[in-house]
Amino acid sequence: MAKRITKSIFKTSSLSCQNKPSTCSILRRQSTYTPAPSHAVSIKPTELSCSPLARLPTSSILRSLFLSIFFTNAALFRPGLAIFGKIANSRSAWLNPDNNPLIRPITRKLIYDQFCAGKNRDEISNTSSMIRDQGFTGIALTYGREVQLDKHNKTHGCQKSQEVEIEEWKNGNLETIDMIGRGDWLALKFTGAGVCITEALREGKPVPAQFMQAMDEICKGIAAKNCRIWVDAEQQALQKSIDSWTFDLMRRYNIGGQLLIYSTVQAYLKSSRDKVQRQLELAAKEGWRSGIKLVRGAYIANDQRSLIHDTKADTDASYNGIVDDLLRGRNFPIFASQPDLKFDLLLAGHNSKTIRTAAKLANELASAGQLKVIPEFAQLQGMADDIGCELVQMGDDMVKENPNTLFVPRVYKCLTWGSIQECMQYLLRRLVENRGAADRMKEGAVQLRQELRRRLVGF
Repeated sequence: MAKRITKSIFKTSSLSCQNKPSTCSILRRQSTYTPAPSHAVSIKPTELSCSPLARLPTSSILRSLFLSIFFTNAALFRPGLAIFGKIANSRSAWLNPDNNPLIRPITRKLIYDQFCAGKNRDEISNTSSMIRDQGFTGIALTYGREVQLDKHNKTHGCQKSQEVEIEEWKNGNLETIDMIGRGDWLALKFTGAGVCITEALREGKPVPAQFMQAMDEICKGIAAKNCRIWVDAEQQALQKSIDSWTFDLMRRYNIGGQLLIYSTVQAYLKSSRDKVQRQLELAAKEGWRSGIKLVRGAYIANDQRSLIHDTKADTDASYNGIVDDLLRGRNFPIFASQPDLKFDLLLAGHNSKTIRTAAKLANELASAGQLKVIPEFAQLQGMADDIGCELVQMGDDMVKENPNTLFVPRVYKCLTWGSIQECMQYLLRRLVENRGAADRMKEGAVQLRQELRRRLVGF
């Protein structure tokens, strides 16, 4: 009997709540990049009609629980990360997880399936459909190539000609666009265009013509699918040029009611509020619409420390303060001179307190008719599932209470795609940069254990 019960929980993604797609879920899947109505969400999971995690498959819950043990135990994390890195960067055919029949099933089931979209169009389509069926609005897919500077701000790696590097990067992103659905995102790193482009960014050079031509093709592909691009922040030695090049793209593509390009602002930087103000000022002055993705920051291990807030509390205050003021439309000088300025905001992060606070504030301001900008949300696939599912569930409950509600939260999951080893390399970089996201898994483990118990024993 126990075997039959255990077996049955693997056949379905939940025991209740998700037998069929809700109206809210369908609305999300039909949504595009057109700015959404507001968000109605809660900070109390106990107020929801059922467990938010009920929409996740049991396999995902079990993987998350196992990985949370790995991430939060120092005795396991450090040697495990070393082994992970050895496999991810090995040139040995024996250690290549795509070739080794012993390593492949472990890395595929435990790591790849938790965080990655797939190797090809069919696998990515299945993953995207699964995420949408869970009630999420869609995905942000990234072509995982990038170049990172060492501690001396030097580039390393095999350098091809600039023309070849840009062409390969362009084709990789066009292939990525071909595999996302309407309303999805392309997550873009400029350094993926190669060592030559990375050095041009570091040296503050103008945008190379070939790079802009490649971006024109990428943007046309994105526009044709009614999708959007977020340009990721990278190391501070490169970021000034990344911002400048991104603004050039905004001037071309965020006009005439169209919003294609979002920049990324890292709230752990002491200059983050000034960067938001400058972007809003430029957009107002030059007549284009600003799109901002706000993150905490991911390069603390190799960025200039003096540029970053002194404590985590300072970073939290920076992020939360920017969110609060953007949602209310206050405390940025541009709002005094341009009270009707329109812009768009994506909140990417895994800090439960921040996301819940932002969602609650957006709901309160929207109910009072005072919401300045409608926030959307994004997290890495496999991270902060309790927060993402909570937002989605709250939206479903709001629609059930009032089918005509205008406030449906939009939540996206970010993934990379490619071979197992390529994706492990990408994930390794994210693990090193985003230890805070890994720490978040410990917080979510409580809800995951409760959900697993619910499925096993019914409460």
